[in-house]
Order: sequence, then C-alpha cells, then structure tokens
Amino acid sequence: MKAIMYHYVRPDAQQPPHYYYLDLDDFRRQLDYFEREFGFVSRERFLAACRGDVDDVGEGVVLTFDDGLLDHYEWVLPELRSRDLWGIFYVPTGPLVGDGILDVHRIHTLLGAYGGERVLDELQPRVTEEMIPEGRIEEFRSETYTRQDNAESTDLVKRILNYYVRDSVQSDLIDDLLDEFPRADVDVEDLYMTGDQLAAMQDAGMVVGSHSISHGVFSNMPDERQRREIYDSFDTVEELVGGLAVRTFCYPYGGFHTFTDETRRLLDEAGCEFAFNVESRDLTVEDFHEATQALPRYDCNEFEHGDASGSLG
Repeated sequence: MKAIMYHYVRPDAQQPPHYYYLDLDDFRRQLDYFEREFGFVSRERFLAACRGDVDDVGEGVVLTFDDGLLDHYEWVLPELRSRDLWGIFYVPTGPLVGDGILDVHRIHTLLGAYGGERVLDELQPRVTEEMIPEGRIEEFRSETYTRQDNAESTDLVKRILNYYVRDSVQSDLIDDLLDEFPRADVDVEDLYMTGDQLAAMQDAGMVVGSHSISHGVFSNMPDERQRREIYDSFDTVEELVGGLAVRTFCYPYGGFHTFTDETRRLLDEAGCEFAFNVESRDLTVEDFHEATQALPRYDCNEFEHGDASGSLG
C-alpha cells in the first residue's frame, strides 16, 4: 500500500502563488498510472488497516492532499468524484480563523514571483546569528528538501525561513521581504478553502484532517504550544465540517526531525487515530500496529507524471 502526498494541483499558474505546482493534466495522467499499476485503496479498507483490523494491507494507493488549498476544492475534488475516488485533505486552521496567509505560503509567493536568487539576496543580510537556535542548522541542512528539484537559492531561502530562524522572527523577516517585493502578496480567499467548502468535501466522501494551526515545525515548539496546535486545530475542523468520523493529522513539512515523541503522545491523547509523516516507502502491517502516528508517505513527484510545473526560482 502506498500513500501519496500532493500540494498545489491546478491547470496553470495564473492563480497565485505562481510557484511550483502539479499540472491538472499531469495529475489526471498520474491517477491513470496509479490505477493501471497499483489500483486504489477503498476508504473502508484503509481505515480498517489504521485500526489494526487487517492482517495484510495489500496493494493500492491512498491519496492525501496538504494545506487546505483552494486548488483541492476547485480542481481535485471534481476529478476524484468523476472517478469515484476519495482522498484525505489536511487543513491548517490558522487561515480559517482569521490568521491570514501562513508563513510557509508567503514564502512560496515570494519565490514564485521573484525567484530564489533575488529573494536570497534580500534575505541573507537581514539574518543574524542571534536569530538561529544552536545545534539545529546542520541537522536541518541534511534533512530538508532532499527530493525537490529546486534551484539551490530557492532551497536556501526555504531552509533559512522555515527551519533556521527562530519562530519569533520568522514572520517579521517575511514582512520585510514583502515590503521589498509587494507583487508577491496574495489574499486568503485566493489561496485556501472556506469552511463551507471543507464541509462540502466531507459530504462528498472525503476525509478532512488537521494540519495544525500555523504549519510550524513541531520539534521547535514547546510542549504546551504543540498541545494547542493539535487540540485547537482539531476543534476548529470539527466545528467547520459538523463533526469528524475520524481524527487524523499530518506533520507540517514532515520527516522525523520535525516532530518529537511528545508530539506523538499528544496526538494519542487528542484521539488522533493516525498521522502521516513524509518517508518514501510503502505502508506495512507493522506501521499500522506499531507506528500509526508516523505513517510513511511518498511525494507525488517520485512517480511518473508527478514532476512539477511552474516557477522553481
């Protein structure tokens, strides 16, 4: 069994952010490929596996979509419904409660509009040693963005802003960059699904899960903030869609370096039945019995027709 991760899926780059995305036609071709090579796992069989009710997970693909993007309602949902497929949609709730565009997506808009070299030239002089926690830089440099074919400058901008700098200065640095590059700013309604659209997704047979509030790196957070990011995001999603049949979560960014044992314990405590990590391998029976809070997922770009289009900086 294979779980596949998607983010932006759209027919072209006219809708912001003008960053890398999977072209809708390539998404369709990839679904055809998965159907031909592996088949798809039914919602019922997947949830039974998550609950430890199967002895053999078998073949098949599970589709997952991160970040609560409007793309998923406008383009993905109609395609899945036309094929009688289902998917799991992970939603960061900050934009749904008035927090505005997430920092991770503000970074994407900057890189998509201006490219990595220009953004890096403005960013590097603003970053001081006092902004970076001790002991984390080398770990994150070796662990992050290892499977994306981006320009080196684009990778470095993302590492600096997403991982290297302290949470307390991240937003201010991005604000400064948007002052320099105003064309990169976008509106919330152009980027994310609304609560009503999420409810419609669930009504159509999709699974809606939590992707935290702020899409921050959990391993950088104190335990109490981790708790708030998990509990409050679940409460928000549950209220918006009118109750959840299953509680599921996926880690922002992913990789074992982005969460802790305490994160897993808090998910258990919050009644989360399973959570997805990012790890390029198939799901096994052992995962469902022993590691339900760190299930592996492939990136869609690791399979045929999954290469990104658009600006990579």
